[in-house]
Amino acid sequence: MKFKLIILYIQSIILWFIWWSSAFIFGNFIFLISFVIPKRFHDLLVKILCAVLTYSVLIIPLHKGLKPSKIPFPAIFVPNHVSFFDLFIFGCTLPGNPRGIELQKFFSLPVYGWFITRFDMIPIDPGKKTSVLRSLNTASEKLLNKERSILIMPEGMRTLTGELGEFKNGAFYLSRKYNIPIVPVVSKNLFEINNRKSILIRPGICEIYLMDAVYPENFKSDADLSNYVKNIIEKKYNE
Repeated sequence: MKFKLIILYIQSIILWFIWWSSAFIFGNFIFLISFVIPKRFHDLLVKILCAVLTYSVLIIPLHKGLKPSKIPFPAIFVPNHVSFFDLFIFGCTLPGNPRGIELQKFFSLPVYGWFITRFDMIPIDPGKKTSVLRSLNTASEKLLNKERSILIMPEGMRTLTGELGEFKNGAFYLSRKYNIPIVPVVSKNLFEINNRKSILIRPGICEIYLMDAVYPENFKSDADLSNYVKNIIEKKYNE
């Protein structure tokens, strides 16, 4: 057992090295060529990078649930938040070229910060109400102008236990205010592959379920919509 754990740590260190090397090399390459090719190809560049970074650590996303062609556009994707690799897995699997809302502090980082700024991620400082409102307004503009779908992880933080955490209301406020459907997304097996409590990476298949869209006009409050979507995700996750 101890020998297997040692092998797993060695394997994980190698995979992390491959991931960070790929992120640095391909991230910089895609960042640079984005200045010389038309902007209409930028979404494709992001999908390619997300796929490279996902498969580089031998995580294989397997689509389940609704076909992407059945998903309304634009939509607000609401997934459970499990792993460091969530964003990249969703970046190469979800339709509608979604962008997420990222912590403001990440935008000042070299390479990664340049990349998410260049490719339209939305900054937020959860501790400042003005920042939260500005982020939600930016997201609403992209949705209403039908530029792209939006990805919001309502737990805010990766789970420590594998169980679903409490939901914040930002995604559901947007949905109800601007009449944009919510699409619940469930990732299964990802906690076992990698989670916040360990550096270990156990390569394998991650199942990504696209659930039926939830339409906000059927709910009287943001909290009602949030609870309904959370129950959908929790039920599928625990099956």
